[in-house]
Amino acid sequence: MSARCVLIRNDRAGGFSLIELTVGIGIMAIILVMLMPSIRTYLVDTRIRTAAQAYYDGAQMARSEALRRNGNVAVTLTDSNQGWKVTAGGADLTVKPPESANTLTVNATVTTVTFDSQGQASAANTINFLPGSETGCIKQGGSQRCLDVIVSRGGQIRICDPSVSTAGDNRKC
Repeated sequence: MSARCVLIRNDRAGGFSLIELTVGIGIMAIILVMLMPSIRTYLVDTRIRTAAQAYYDGAQMARSEALRRNGNVAVTLTDSNQGWKVTAGGADLTVKPPESANTLTVNATVTTVTFDSQGQASAANTINFLPGSETGCIKQGGSQRCLDVIVSRGGQIRICDPSVSTAGDNRKC
């Protein structure tokens, strides 16, 4: 009996063929094209949320400083309502440039709200954070979620969603 060694050769090198690679890239391109509107909506939603949260934080800071200093502290919208600053006694305490809101439309009832030593606001204010020119808000039939920051005369500051209408939902304006 003789021992035979069987040698199996594999001429194919590891990896992908050009056809497999082309099909894979084509499938990825189709998926990306289908997801593009959702990604754009998500990015604008994120900008709106970031800008609204930044103003909310600034207004809360102004109110806290007014209570801490036992005096008036103002939060003022700047740069076409896209930035804001907190001032006390004529000096700027904090300045927020418009980088997160520069592609948004920001509307406000008043541009300056002053908090007194008891934390009460000089005026009720509603600040609307809307998409720039891409699409409208859900409330108007668009696809974008818009947010409002509401400052009451008593000094309460809250973020709300104008498209929510369910009673008892804390996101409701």
